[in-house]
Amino acid sequence: MLTLYRILALLLSPLLIRRLHRPGPDHDGLPARRRERRGRITPVNGRPLWVHAASVGEVNAVRGLIESLLARYPDRSLLLTTFTVTGAQQAERLFADRVQHRFLPVDTAAGIRRWLDRVEPELCIIVETEIWPELYEQLGQRGLPLILVNARLSDRTLRTSRRFGGLYRRALGHVDLALCQTAEDARRFERLGVEANRIEISGNLKFDNPLPADAIQTARALHRRWGQRPAWVAGSTRPGEEKLILDAQRQLLENHPDALLVLAPRHPERGAEVINEIEAAGLAWQPLDEDPADSTQVVLVNRLGLLTACYAAARVCFVGGSLVPVGGHNLLEPAAFSKPVLAGPHLNQQQAAAAALHQAQALLEVTDSDSLATAVAGLWSEPERALALGRAALGVVESGRGALRVTLARIEQKLSATAG
Repeated sequence: MLTLYRILALLLSPLLIRRLHRPGPDHDGLPARRRERRGRITPVNGRPLWVHAASVGEVNAVRGLIESLLARYPDRSLLLTTFTVTGAQQAERLFADRVQHRFLPVDTAAGIRRWLDRVEPELCIIVETEIWPELYEQLGQRGLPLILVNARLSDRTLRTSRRFGGLYRRALGHVDLALCQTAEDARRFERLGVEANRIEISGNLKFDNPLPADAIQTARALHRRWGQRPAWVAGSTRPGEEKLILDAQRQLLENHPDALLVLAPRHPERGAEVINEIEAAGLAWQPLDEDPADSTQVVLVNRLGLLTACYAAARVCFVGGSLVPVGGHNLLEPAAFSKPVLAGPHLNQQQAAAAALHQAQALLEVTDSDSLATAVAGLWSEPERALALGRAALGVVESGRGALRVTLARIEQKLSATAG
């Protein structure tokens, strides 16, 4: 099975590299770094602690962990890899030159071998659900310790594993420690080949992320800019979702003519497509970095790194990727600002957070544009209820903390064992 995988990875790698680095308005010089996808990287400092976070969501999830590693190990080199260009941009925004960034190479035998020869990591920390058979195989062959943090296995990954069970089992056999979000995730990793004594339930690192000071300052400025207008955010939206959200905004405008929708697509490079949707809906829009005119009905967030501030500034927050079968995005981000949280029914990628919010009666689930408009309008008309929902959501975040402490302790133990 591994031999077949290697052949397919080699054949498909040129197509994948082109897709990952297709030109985009916000990609700056990143397409020039294609060579990193084949393991050809500029040297890194020392033998680094290596953290791999695939994209924006994973980078955000380990923000607190990386800050803690930088503080705890100031003399150690820290390398952060991402797979997507947007992940790289978010890493640059959050950490700048405090960490070294490289792109993870595509999972070919030659690329991974070349990359590991250059990097020689002291420890590999992989975030959430990144299972790369070639990478795991070569880490195991070299005896390099591998820890999965904030680990989870979605229903989709589990279904895929049934078709390629042998490949997954072999890869996961090289895992030294899997720090899982939930007991169900732990059971799934054990079924796929991680030994039970190498699995621990740590909780979700997203609960421990500190509120970013710059986001709070930006939120205050946005709040002043929006004035007394009832504003709601639709964050991390996906194709097929914007039409439903814009329809909900049109309904809200019937009874709330000053309603302001702050629309933040998951991928800002889809801006032109989303603008077409807004104009087709007959709504007046402006980009976020302009003061909205009285006639503006939609504010478009067209850059990464601003969604958190928008959540903090708005009265009501809808988390996207949930009205379409994507699996949802980070429900805890608005909850941490004590905001009422709305989402669609497709939350299979956010099961633990959704369950905790549901249990606290802090999550309102909507199914279409009508129910979304009704929910937003209801919270505007019942501010005390909105306040209670926000407090309950914040309570979920506060009670869920602790994963960072466990994760740091296990990393320290592994580093001590490696040094010994």
